[in-house]
Amino acid sequence: MRQTWRVSPAGRVAGIVFIAFGAWVVVRALLAVARDGLELSLGYALVFGLAVGLAPMLLALRPAVTLTDTEVEVRNPLRTRRLPLGEVVDAKTGYGGLRIETRDGRAVSAWAVQKSNLASWSGRHTRADEVADAIRKAARRRARVS
Repeated sequence: MRQTWRVSPAGRVAGIVFIAFGAWVVVRALLAVARDGLELSLGYALVFGLAVGLAPMLLALRPAVTLTDTEVEVRNPLRTRRLPLGEVVDAKTGYGGLRIETRDGRAVSAWAVQKSNLASWSGRHTRADEVADAIRKAARRRARVS
């Protein structure tokens, strides 16, 4: 079994729009430099374009949670963590992401799956709850096998 959850489709689309916007800014700056020779605007545009283009790639396109028969892989913008299912004791949802707790008291947050405060306050069951349920179920199943 292998199941992967990523940032929601709306979040990925927003990330792609921001990447396109960053590329557009850089192209406009290059055209301005070619036309007017503005060196200062090129530097600002490149920095702005990279920030606007790279941040969404890291925040909207890279994060994922992958559940296998033996582990949970949490891929956040800058770091990937692998947790053996035998070490997982709980998975909780929240605004900051899915919080996976281990036997030794550590916790790993997964940015890919978040639950809004409104959904939490209203008691609504979301995709984040489904991911947490799947991880808890797999961890319990793994604990019975071990």
